[in-house]
Amino acid sequence: MEPRGPAWVGIGAQRSGTTWFTDLLTQHPAVGLARNGRKEQHYFDTAVVEGWTGDDAAGYQDLFEDDGVRRGEYTPAYLRLPHVPALLRSACPEPLLLVLLRDPVERFHSAMRWYARQREARPARRPTPRTHRQFTEQSVWAGMYATQLDMWSAVFDPGRFVVMQYEAVREHPQEAVDAVIERLGLEPVRLSGADLPSATSTGGAHGDALPGLDAALRRIYLPEVARLAGDWGVDPGRWPSFA
Repeated sequence: MEPRGPAWVGIGAQRSGTTWFTDLLTQHPAVGLARNGRKEQHYFDTAVVEGWTGDDAAGYQDLFEDDGVRRGEYTPAYLRLPHVPALLRSACPEPLLLVLLRDPVERFHSAMRWYARQREARPARRPTPRTHRQFTEQSVWAGMYATQLDMWSAVFDPGRFVVMQYEAVREHPQEAVDAVIERLGLEPVRLSGADLPSATSTGGAHGDALPGLDAALRRIYLPEVARLAGDWGVDPGRWPSFA
């Protein structure tokens, strides 16, 4: 009997082109999203507070009907949530885990641009200083990729992961998508629109708006980047902040 649940799950990282990549991946006629059509399920988000049962695991499995299509989801917040790996494994023991990583300093600035635009779109909802601080702290943690992958590889065999760098995927999207398609046991197809920007891109250069900010971020992330290079084959030369 075939295992239930998703054939693939994208787990990270936020602001790393995951919507763009998912759109490319699902161009394949035999690759799709869950029955509800959502890219991001956020299914495990509340479990740390509300608990988790076998019924919850079955509910997750039921999102991905066995109809011959390799169905999956891409929720980039999963990578940084320590309770998710064990819960996902309880529902789906052997999915292909997709990880798309971006220069963590660039990723931080993209997150802050996204936050600023959300504030502009909702002027009536004035954030508090505490809200600003919490989002900034969250955005720093979101770039600690090596530590997050340690959490995941303690639960899933490292052979289940496809770790990609956004910058390299942008340069050769067909090759990157083909590699995932082949891991799913399918024949690749020719992509269209691979050079288009992501629908969720914040765009623009950030500069160093606050004195010393980028230098501080580089100091924070340098040990993480070194571990990524050693453990996951990430090329720091692809990341402008560490080249």
